[in-house]
Parts: sequence; C-alpha cells; structure tokens
Amino acid sequence: MTLIARRSALFLLAGAAASPALAQTSRRPAGPALSPADQATVAAASAALAAVRLSQGAFTQINPDRRQVTGRFWLSRPGRVRFEYDAPSPLLVVADGATVAISDRSLKTVDRAPLRATPLHFVLRNGLDIARDAAVQRVERRPEQALITVRDRTGEADGLLTLIFTGDMRTLSGWRVEPGAGGPTQVFLRDVTTPGSIDPKLFILRDPPRRSGPR
Repeated sequence: MTLIARRSALFLLAGAAASPALAQTSRRPAGPALSPADQATVAAASAALAAVRLSQGAFTQINPDRRQVTGRFWLSRPGRVRFEYDAPSPLLVVADGATVAISDRSLKTVDRAPLRATPLHFVLRNGLDIARDAAVQRVERRPEQALITVRDRTGEADGLLTLIFTGDMRTLSGWRVEPGAGGPTQVFLRDVTTPGSIDPKLFILRDPPRRSGPR
C-alpha cells in the first residue's frame, strides 16, 4: 500500500485528523448567495440524504495519484458507516457514531479521529439540512448529475466536499474530497440497496492487542 492510498483513506472520512494544522475553531463565512433554483437543488439533496436510514453497496475510490481501489460499504444513520477495501488494500474505515477508525491490517494499527472533525460528519447526521449545516460554495446541474460543493461552517474540518447526486436528485452517487493540501480523492457508489437491517457489529472496530514488552 502506498502512502497516497493511506492518506486518501484518511481524507475519505477523517481528513481533519491527517494534520493538526487542519483543526480550526473559528467559524468560516457562509458561501455565496444561492439562486432560487440552487436553493431548490440543495433542499432536494437534503431530503434525499435524510430519507435514507440504511444503505449498502460497492464503491470505487480514485486517489490523488489516479490509482483506483474498490470495496464495499454499509451505512446506518446516524453516524455509522463501514468501508471495506478489497485486497490487496489492507485498509478498513469504520465510523461508530462518535469516532472514525482507520485500520491498516498490514501494519496492525488503528488510527482514530472524532467524527465531528471529518468531511462527511454532517452527511451521517439525523435531520440533515445542507444549507443550514454547511456553507454551500457552488451548485452545478448537469443532464445526468447534480453537484453540491460545501465547506464546514465551523472550520473543524478543512477543505471542500462535493456531493454528487443523480440527475433526479433521488440518490447520492458519490463525492469528492479536496483537502487543504494535496489532490482530491473521489468516491463513486454503485449497486446501492436499502436493506431492512444491518448488523450493528459491522460498526465496531476494536484496537489491536498491545504487544507486551520484553521480560
């Protein structure tokens, strides 16, 4: 696994944890004024996200070096998501409602960050209102897609997050994370379904056992 792949996993859900300098406490100014059409698009996006309590499927992640990795995901709102990367990637990303954990099976390490300090924290919350909970930077409508780029209002999570929806605004099809430094990481979802239930154990990731020192 390359360093770029690991950093991309960190920025996927825990970008603010990658560098202490990214943790800001001052509130950022709101984004530009939105037209009525843009406001309607943002409202439709909020409704689409809030309507989904459980979701699962597959994903493709494109790292800043343009290399692709794939895997499966499970999402349970509020606050819980699991990204299992396919081999040969050793990564596993789990949010349990309070923290985000990034496990590297090859190194036998688990890094954790507060969920609130991650780019996607507000996507996993209940009662989501994008216009209220984030500073919308721009809205783009295309024949097959709608893209909404936001920034964290509080400054706790740095960089930009672009949510990508299907043209009918019913489904989140992916996102792009642009951190404060480095290239973007893009994630595309596919084969998404809404199950009746998801095993809560999927959102538990325990730390590896500590090695005992020499006797």
